[in-house]
Amino acid sequence: MTQFLPKRVFEKFQAVYENVPESLKPPKESSPFALSLEEFLEISGSQRDLGMGEILFQQDDAADCLYWIESGVLGILQGDLDTPRLLGFRYPGQVVGEIALLEDIPRTATVAAILPARLKYLSKEKFQAFLQLIPGVGIEIMRLLSARLREIQPAEYGNGLYDPLTGALSRQVFDSRLQEEIKRAQLYRYSFLLAFLDLDNFKQINDTHGHARGDDVLVTFTQRIQSELRTTDLFFRYGGDEFILILPGMDHRRGQALIEHLLNESRSVPISGDPPIHVSFSAGIACYPEDGDTSRNLLKVADDRLYQAKRGGRGTFSQG
Repeated sequence: MTQFLPKRVFEKFQAVYENVPESLKPPKESSPFALSLEEFLEISGSQRDLGMGEILFQQDDAADCLYWIESGVLGILQGDLDTPRLLGFRYPGQVVGEIALLEDIPRTATVAAILPARLKYLSKEKFQAFLQLIPGVGIEIMRLLSARLREIQPAEYGNGLYDPLTGALSRQVFDSRLQEEIKRAQLYRYSFLLAFLDLDNFKQINDTHGHARGDDVLVTFTQRIQSELRTTDLFFRYGGDEFILILPGMDHRRGQALIEHLLNESRSVPISGDPPIHVSFSAGIACYPEDGDTSRNLLKVADDRLYQAKRGGRGTFSQG
């Protein structure tokens, strides 16, 4: 049965899309993995068209397909469809639906057409066949295919949702988002990761180069982290130079691989300016439910492990 977003919800998100600067709309993905997927779809994929406002799948649905966007624009939403949160948009050449398939969990978001869309898709079985064709493919590869647009920040979404400097989610909404993730993890019996990040020697940057340069570092650091995340990962500025990641569906092993990747990315390229500044961070990782089943316990474990990492020499992480 065809389902559509409520009219007022669709019109609101369509207006948000119309105000997205062209500079934030990514070019078509051209990595070897994206090209391989496109070629595989030409041979083994099926096709589906969506009208404006039409829902492709809903949050908490069972995962059965991966979709590749041939044309049009899709919106990624979370929460009740009468009052959903907009996480971002997906464009031609990008994919949706891969997270739930890879991690064997229900859909983590609702996807609907903002502009009329033409999609190619693979069933779960054909998607698994595609994975077997490329050695080492997994969540890290699919993250490259799912380049993430920074969250759109319309004023009507309410003050306090985003940190005004960096564009990360704010401390004010962290508690409620963490409680929501705990409830979903309890309901569907999956794990998630909470990572506490702290920039190394940030006070020295402020003292040496000034607070304006320090702000540049915070903004660029946030942009780099967000560009490496999946659409449903949540990145918060907790305060000052402290940040928190919530990573649905991840366990310690996958979390370690991601944090190591983020550390390498942050250290490898200096933040441009006069002078260029190399940035690293320390991190503490806690996994639900292994390290705690309440927000207080998870935060305490992650915070304790963050300080273990700092005492161990900074520029590293601890997961117990």
